[in-house]
Amino acid sequence: MSEAVLLSPSTDETAALSSYSSKETPQLLDIDTTMALADTLLHHAKCRDAIERDRRVTFFRGKEVRKCFRNANDSVEDIGHSLLAHGFIHKSRRIKAPPSTKAPTTSTYPHLDIDEADQTFTDDGVYTWMYEGSSIWRHIASLSFFGVLCMGVLYPVWPAWGQKMLWDSGVTVGLAIAAMLVVRFITWLIVWLATGNHMWVLPQFPVLRPTYTVSNSKQTTTASRMSRVGVAVIVVGIALMMWHHPPACSLSAKKGCMSVGRKLVKQAYRGTLLQRFSQEEKNFAMTMLRVLRRLF
Repeated sequence: MSEAVLLSPSTDETAALSSYSSKETPQLLDIDTTMALADTLLHHAKCRDAIERDRRVTFFRGKEVRKCFRNANDSVEDIGHSLLAHGFIHKSRRIKAPPSTKAPTTSTYPHLDIDEADQTFTDDGVYTWMYEGSSIWRHIASLSFFGVLCMGVLYPVWPAWGQKMLWDSGVTVGLAIAAMLVVRFITWLIVWLATGNHMWVLPQFPVLRPTYTVSNSKQTTTASRMSRVGVAVIVVGIALMMWHHPPACSLSAKKGCMSVGRKLVKQAYRGTLLQRFSQEEKNFAMTMLRVLRRLF
């Protein structure tokens, strides 16, 4: 009767099996290392906004982890598994927009839902951020807000030079924003008159990205062309009127829009700009602002 012979695996086979199992099972990194990786990924990965369970979230593709950590000591699978295990992200799946009883909106955000059945990391997976980044900057921003609030409350006891510096800074910021809005409007008007498309510079101001966006007009070709021709005629008429009948500066013998503009800027820095307008003109301006507020 032959005896069964048990063969023990060799050292090379054992090493190969352990290496294979280590590749199949991602390693869990410690919480501090994972948080540092999450901070890097949060600032460098290409993210998008979406709606998940009636709230706005930020998500990214799994391949963004591979792009951000090409030269990392840890594998991409280990990083993704650690982010999921420590609760920095969760895996989501795309769904159709649920029916809503509210008024329809023009939101283009995709709709997501938590993938309860699969919480593994893959390159083509969709992952939603649950981590908002380091709280240090939020604490600094909160302290700065309360500091500015206290300084504003004590504004009446500021020295004269401090009040003037604050006023000049506010006027400068206001003029810069007004100039940016004028440039945005002129750029949009020129592009719309020339092509019929809508181009906006810094559409998410004060965020500086993207620099500009271009969208096609939804009107038909004939309707768009007729409206552009009408607006062009109005713009040319206003320009000719301003050229032949330039506005006169009430406090200067010079005429022209540039002279009036320089005078208005000087009065703004002196704090006497509103004194040049009568009470009826101020009431009319406030009425127009209320109308625009109701419209937009």
